[in-house]
Amino acid sequence: MVQAVETSSYQVALPGIRFNAWRWSPVGDLPGGGRRIVILHGVTSSALAFAGVARALAADGRTVDALDLPGHGGTRWTDESGESLPDQESVGRSAYDLRHVGELVAAAMHALPSAAPPALAAAADDLHLPATGPRASALDGAPALLGHSWGAGVATVAVDAGAAVAQLVLEDPPFLTAAQAAEMAEGFRAELRPVLDEAQAVVRSWGPAWEGEDADARAQALVDTSPLAADAIARGAPWDPLGLMTAWGRRHADLRVDLIAGDARAGGRIPPDVLLLLRGALGADHVHEMPGLGHSPHRDDPDQFLAILRRVLA
Repeated sequence: MVQAVETSSYQVALPGIRFNAWRWSPVGDLPGGGRRIVILHGVTSSALAFAGVARALAADGRTVDALDLPGHGGTRWTDESGESLPDQESVGRSAYDLRHVGELVAAAMHALPSAAPPALAAAADDLHLPATGPRASALDGAPALLGHSWGAGVATVAVDAGAAVAQLVLEDPPFLTAAQAAEMAEGFRAELRPVLDEAQAVVRSWGPAWEGEDADARAQALVDTSPLAADAIARGAPWDPLGLMTAWGRRHADLRVDLIAGDARAGGRIPPDVLLLLRGALGADHVHEMPGLGHSPHRDDPDQFLAILRRVLA
């Protein structure tokens, strides 16, 4: 049964950073009811890049939370009083270290409204992490976690940092050489911002309540990507896929991990030989290739992407 969907935004304040987040939820869903998924976007993107996918999952009855990651969208680095730093570039490149961002996301996931299981709700209270939305309900189960590109790397580190997830879905994580990462960094500097008109169209498509100046402001948040973030992230992009899927896999042996891979011939970031390694590490039935689609299958063919995602989500 397809359900009506409500779209909202909120913020989660942590020491040094204030995450902007979007939620898509089925109308009439009971508090703590339904299945949940958290989405992490890639570099030079934002939570709104997954708006179409999120709305479709919410219409299925899921509650979907998507975070603007540091340096992107409406998320802002803050000072000791919680105010946004006037110069977001002043944080320095090390703020975008994959380990640091993963730990921040793990803390943010603890503080998501109505998203944490009992043990983590208590842990969030121990950390004294404020949120502008309601506190997590002790009745909720752990969400699935979907990460695209850089967001896939952040997702794996967040799990290491204590984020409780029911399962992990990685969309085309960039297993790149140092040379390929440097080339990607140059590309990011050349094309940092998506077209504002496209972002406005995404927001306005949600109906009359999202039109006007508010829609323009929200759309602008989609294109506010930090050049420092893009450069720092790209230069830290090379991963050790075999090490990730062996050492990390041993630490989380009970966690279901699925990989949705773009086609390397069409711009996907997973070379064929690495894909073979991942198929062996995860199991062939947990690696889902999308022939002819590039690095962002959720954007290139959302219907096909959703068909795979719905199949793998428990």
